[in-house]
Amino acid sequence: MQIAQFFPKRLITRLVLLMTLALLPLGLISISQTKVVVEEAEALSRASLLGRTRDVASEERRLVQNALGAAQGMASVALALDPEQCTQAMQRLVADTPDFIFAGFVPLNGQMTCSSAGETVDLTRIPGFESEIRRDGPFVQINPNGAVTNRPVLIVSQPVRNDNGVQGRMTISIPHWIADESLDDQTPVEGLKIASFNSEGQIIAATHGIASAQAYLPADIALAELPERNGETFRALANDGRERLFAITALVDGTLYLVGSWPADTASGGSAVLGDTAPALFPALMWLAGMGVAVLGLQHLVLRHLSDLRSAMRQFALGERNRDGLTLKNPPQEFEDAARAFNRMAFILTEAEARQEADLRDKEVLLREVHHRVKNNLQLIASIMNMQMRRARSQEARQLLAGLQQRVRGLAMLHRTLYTTTEVTTIDSRDLIETVVADASNLIPDCQMEVVTDLASFPLYPDQAVPLSMLVAEALTNAFKYSDTTRLHDPVRVVLEEHGANIARLTVTNPVAEGQEQDAEDMGDGLGSQLLKAFIRQLDGTADSKARDGHFVFDITFERRDFESDADA
Repeated sequence: MQIAQFFPKRLITRLVLLMTLALLPLGLISISQTKVVVEEAEALSRASLLGRTRDVASEERRLVQNALGAAQGMASVALALDPEQCTQAMQRLVADTPDFIFAGFVPLNGQMTCSSAGETVDLTRIPGFESEIRRDGPFVQINPNGAVTNRPVLIVSQPVRNDNGVQGRMTISIPHWIADESLDDQTPVEGLKIASFNSEGQIIAATHGIASAQAYLPADIALAELPERNGETFRALANDGRERLFAITALVDGTLYLVGSWPADTASGGSAVLGDTAPALFPALMWLAGMGVAVLGLQHLVLRHLSDLRSAMRQFALGERNRDGLTLKNPPQEFEDAARAFNRMAFILTEAEARQEADLRDKEVLLREVHHRVKNNLQLIASIMNMQMRRARSQEARQLLAGLQQRVRGLAMLHRTLYTTTEVTTIDSRDLIETVVADASNLIPDCQMEVVTDLASFPLYPDQAVPLSMLVAEALTNAFKYSDTTRLHDPVRVVLEEHGANIARLTVTNPVAEGQEQDAEDMGDGLGSQLLKAFIRQLDGTADSKARDGHFVFDITFERRDFESDADA
């Protein structure tokens, strides 16, 4: 407890003390490690040779792996293609890959009909064909005179299989000079020579060409035996009589291997240089050890507190409010201040959100109540009109009152939709028009016409929903009035489409009797026509109406708008 009281609270001070404690023993350790580093110089040089051998052959590895991958991909589809399609696929592969000069599928019978050359080639006369065609895995080899290309090539092949086993091989040819050039003059250390060979001991490529490779390869070990020593380095006499350091590594597992050859005296010189520079390596070791201690210190002093703080912030951002304040265990002063600030911020935001939510709830209730009362008042007016309509003596007066009642009911229906939906500021276009269609159909009890709808769904603000619903009601009234009732199989159609992001198009189509034309300019009585034009203006839309193929089509296109207050308008 007393030590904890005197231990500084500042984070930077704690880190400085921890780094000092870490580097003190490591400074003593570095002296004793110098001798060990010198003794391990030989092992390091061997490991370095192995790594440099891999690095030098990176381009050849890429070349062979690309060819193996392409051959495997073509092998998976070769049996499913007819000869013409297969030939076209091979030609596209060669055309798209600059390193490839030939690609073909060799079946078991040796008659190659699918190749980039576009001609049938008989390969049965090639020595060793029977053993190679049934080979069960990938293979890389050199052909000094390609059967089709008539030039030295590197041949990469993959077996083609189906449920009955191997059905042939997919082969890809690469100019041999590309493989040789990928190793030529690429050695990062003077005297290092590289040769690649396949699992059967055939040399594929070598530094300064295949002809010079034998001089720096092991004298008493056959190449076919070297894959068994994959990953090893060893000293041995080369064919030129000099002692060399050899490293064996797989270029492509089970298929292609590399042998790196380095003069033994060069390797020893590298070890001597390494011994001279070894003391400089141990300060780096001290630094790494110090960083390890620093990471542990950061984890204890910083990261765990940051994790708690981040977790609390994430839970708060996700909406969790029913939790106690953030408490950190023995944090530095900076994190203690941060936790206190977070708790204060969370409290303030929670209170503000509660007040805002209460205000929004009150406003929503008030808005729903307004729509409800407006709906009730409009329904009361419609009921009064209905009473007056029953007392009217003339048919003209009853029709006039019925039309006014229908329009008032349409407005009431709109306000009813607004206060019964979860979203009180917008109305879904599909629900709105479906309700208008149902209401308009019910107001004409003797109407036998069926109404078919195809409606897009998008939100509308009331300043466009009101004129749109009234326009649909007026258009349906005209459609029922002028429709040919003898064509019951031909319904009235109401289509609402959305073009792009904000353009809407409404189409009302009804059948008309042959020889009867519905007036495109005077669609209904005088009041109905004026209302249609007024609704179109309110929507800022363009209308078109015409008779076509025994139907009358009323079409309006308008742009959906965001809500505009009276001040904005």
